[in-house]
Amino acid sequence: MQETPFRLEPFRDDEIKAAIDELFSFPGFIDGMKLFLPEPLLQHIMQAKDEVNTAADFQAKIVAPFLKVIEKSSIAALSASGFEHLDPNQRYLFISNHRDIVLDSAFLNIVLFENGFETSQIAIGDNLMMHRISELLFRINKSFVVKRTGTPRELYGYSMQLSNYIHDLISSKSASVWIAQREGRAKDGNDRTQAGLLTMLGLSGKKDLKQHFQSLNIVPVAISYEYDPCGMLKTQEYLDKLADPEFNKSFQQDVQYMLLGIKGQKGRVHFHFGEVLTDALEALGEEGNSKKQVDMLAEMIDQSIHQHYELRPINYIAHDLLTETTEYAAHYTPEQLQWHLNFFEDQIKMLSNDAEGAGRKYLLEMYANPLINANSYG
Repeated sequence: MQETPFRLEPFRDDEIKAAIDELFSFPGFIDGMKLFLPEPLLQHIMQAKDEVNTAADFQAKIVAPFLKVIEKSSIAALSASGFEHLDPNQRYLFISNHRDIVLDSAFLNIVLFENGFETSQIAIGDNLMMHRISELLFRINKSFVVKRTGTPRELYGYSMQLSNYIHDLISSKSASVWIAQREGRAKDGNDRTQAGLLTMLGLSGKKDLKQHFQSLNIVPVAISYEYDPCGMLKTQEYLDKLADPEFNKSFQQDVQYMLLGIKGQKGRVHFHFGEVLTDALEALGEEGNSKKQVDMLAEMIDQSIHQHYELRPINYIAHDLLTETTEYAAHYTPEQLQWHLNFFEDQIKMLSNDAEGAGRKYLLEMYANPLINANSYG
């Protein structure tokens, strides 16, 4: 039996109608919506699905109303800044830190759309497309696949294909692209750009990496969540891996993260679009080899994200609890301190395998690291 060829790109508009029909033919999908969604939103989606003929229709008629309900129920305030750096007629490669499996890219597209910009295509790991329902949802919603499994030779081929795909989208002004700065989320709050991601992006650049990276119109995006709904789950996963280095999350656990990330309280959420890294990349020409050029670009992205992360009282409190100091006491009130002490202790009580206090330390670092990183630039 011949293997189905690997498909990287999202569904074309002429494929959307059939994909919607298939998606809503799954009884499990309908049952899941009934359990998860408020009745008015469910009724809206069941009616609106028949009016969806393009990806833009899907985002406007189904995704946007869904996200508005999520925003109202789980986000205290959604804000964005930095649009003065962007041109609606240009296409960009948005590279951001990564907190939530679904919502980072979803709300990024919402704030882009609401500020007069086209939504971007979204890079999604193939581990999230293991079930046909999730594959349909992601591909309808302008997502393309980052392949993470295969032989070294196959993975190199996939990386080259992905690099060419992203470059072609932006250079032809077909679409902007969102991709996380690393594979998976930074579960400990320490946002760092993986050199491997930038090396992949550079594969389609032949010899002149500086010029190639400039052509991608790279925009670092800092995504700040006041509270991480999956903070306790991420901490428990860390403890499970300490106890068993071979531990790996299942697809079902990924779904649990997705659902909790969507419904859980996030407090204030902010997106900041940094300056386009075009002029700044002239400095890459002074570096003698590609590794140093990639490392310099990673540092530029990291600095923009770290310096524009929106710090809240929880970040300062976590730092002071971690260091057993009151260094940042001016940034929070006694009432805020007490509330957050209870917040942390409630989560720590739910952890298992934390006899040595490693979970407490990890949870506090998750919130302290954005402050530590912001301060590292003086």
